[in-house]
This record gives sequence, structure tokens and C-alpha cells, in this order.
Amino acid sequence: MELLLLIFGVWIAYTVIKAIFGGNDSHGGTQSGSTQRPTPRQSPKSTSTYRPKTSPRVRPKIDFGSSTPETGADINVGSLEGLNDAFTGAPLDRSLGLNQCQSCQVYYHDESLAVLQGENSSQCVSCGGIKIVPLVAGKQSPFKGRNYDPDVITLSDFRSHYNRVVTLEARVVAVRVSRRGSDYALMFERKSWTKGLKLVFFRGSVNKVGGASFIRSLDGRTVQVRGLLINHRTFGPEIIISERNMILDTK
Repeated sequence: MELLLLIFGVWIAYTVIKAIFGGNDSHGGTQSGSTQRPTPRQSPKSTSTYRPKTSPRVRPKIDFGSSTPETGADINVGSLEGLNDAFTGAPLDRSLGLNQCQSCQVYYHDESLAVLQGENSSQCVSCGGIKIVPLVAGKQSPFKGRNYDPDVITLSDFRSHYNRVVTLEARVVAVRVSRRGSDYALMFERKSWTKGLKLVFFRGSVNKVGGASFIRSLDGRTVQVRGLLINHRTFGPEIIISERNMILDTK
């Protein structure tokens, strides 16, 4: 009996000590005297963090330039042989720019076309048309070019040839200078500046034809010229030239 009481007392003491200093083994408790390191708390993965995506490699576009020039005409040199500028009569030169009338197929250099645009309402001196277009690089004219053969006029019939390039041979009766002192006119008739037929040298062409001294030296001489004949609304009938070669002969 005493032995049973002793065993019961030991069991009670064991139960009390276990309750105070240790956990219940059946609930996963730890042994007395051990230390459990807490597991670090992990932050939830952020969904707002920017992570660049790898984009496919794109080859950049490289411009090596055009293989053909942007100026001048893609036209065989041989096809220009024997052809002249319809205004000046000079042989065609690709470096001076080429323009062609789509109606009658005559050619003009850029500078000649500028004269027509300023003094002849952009009309062709051969046919009177206004479809004069530049020959573009890389394109050949669909038309075969031709020359313009100007009419030969006299002081008695020139009024029926306005807006055309003509050839005239006549005697210079006077040399006139404009009020601004830079334009010259060779008078072919003894009439006023606005009434008589004259050969006009604008200031931009004076040096090209030989200068003021050459122009003055033509007074009293007979000249043969090729030029654009117009009837200016203010200054009357006049022949316009822009180059020395348009004075064909002097006597």
C-alpha cells in the first residue's frame, strides 16, 4: 500500500513539473532546455515591380543613297547630237539642264526656259504650247527631239511673228540706255522707244554679250541676230537675246 502511494505521488509530481517547464509531447512541444529559431517572415512577392522584357532584335534600316544622280536626264548622249536650244540656238549641254516641249519636242536649257517664263508667258517659241517639262533623272524622254528653225523676218513683216524666236538682219540706227543705266537697246527704226523695233539687252545679259562697250560699238552697223520677238505691253516690239552667240553676224 505504501508502495502504491509512493508511485502515485511521483506521477503527480512528474505531471506538475511537466506542466510548468515543458510542453505536451503529443502537441508537438519541444524538449526542456532547447531553443527553437524562428523562421524568417517572407514578404509576399510584389506584383508592381518592373521587369523589362527582352524584345526581339530589329535590324536598323540603312540608307546607302541612290545609285543614280538626282539632276540631269537619263538620255543617251548620242541622241542629243545635232540638237540645239530652241531659244539660243546653242548645242544642247546636259550640265545646263534639259527641258522639252511635249507638243513639238524642241529642247531648252534651264536658263532659256527661265527667259520664256519671264518674258513669253512660258510659251514655247516653236509651237506656242506651255507643256515644257524637265527631263527627270532615271527617265528618258518618250519623244525624239528636234531642232527649231526660226523664221527670217524683216522690218516690214515682223508684226506677224510675235512670241517666236526669229532671225533678223537690220541696221542699228541708235543705241539707247534705260533710266536705271543697266539695260541697253539697239534701235532698228527711227521711232520712240515704245514704238520702234529694237534689240534688247537686259542687265543680266550685258556682260554675257560682250559688255556695254561692245553694245555701243554696234551703233550704225548692220547686225544679224537670233532672238525672241515679243510685243511688250509697255515697251512695245523688241527682240530679246541672252548670249553672245545669238548675235550671228555684224557688218
